[in-house]
Amino acid sequence: MPRTPRTPGWARAFLRAQARSWGIAPQTVEAAELALSELVTNAVRHARAPRGREIGVKAQWDGTALRIEVADAGPWAELDPAAHQPDDEGGRGLVIVAAVAARWGVERRACGIGKAVWAEFPGGGGTA
Repeated sequence: MPRTPRTPGWARAFLRAQARSWGIAPQTVEAAELALSELVTNAVRHARAPRGREIGVKAQWDGTALRIEVADAGPWAELDPAAHQPDDEGGRGLVIVAAVAARWGVERRACGIGKAVWAEFPGGGGTA
């Protein structure tokens, strides 16, 4: 996906449509959408990726858990949700991700360029 202010909304729409086709429970999808929006926003605003580089967004469902992943070509960095100060205007995105996800983390991309931030959400199917 391109790095624009509209990208978080496009990513949420992608996730909603895909999760609906998989039959994932609405409460799981809501939590994952919130986390995805925060991760994509971080990639758009803070990745410092070279001009023209896009953001990768992936969703996987194994029947018991939903995993979302946002990859960018920005420099590798350890991410710390507690790094913001209480008076900061921003910096709470990872705190939100940590609060709504069962697990989350960051890893170097297999291609060696940038990083991928992921979050996992347990959830049953059966929205029918």
